[in-house]
Amino acid sequence: MPPVMGAVLLCAIHVSALAADTTSTANASTSDQHVREQIEAKRDQLSGADKIGPSKQQGANSLLDAPVETDDAPTQVQRP
Repeated sequence: MPPVMGAVLLCAIHVSALAADTTSTANASTSDQHVREQIEAKRDQLSGADKIGPSKQQGANSLLDAPVETDDAPTQVQRP
């Protein structure tokens, strides 16, 4: 009987610790997100990334529309 009670108490400790972690994680996630945004903003300011504007593309498919050079490609042998 004592080994069974020991196992039950051990499981109860882990369940209560897990329940405490989930409630603290929900509260910490919003503060962690806020801190992460502040750090990223400071990093962008120090590196000068906040002064860079979005790049201007010539066209959405300009790379896809370019022809592909296949003159130097090895010959393909078809098998029956």
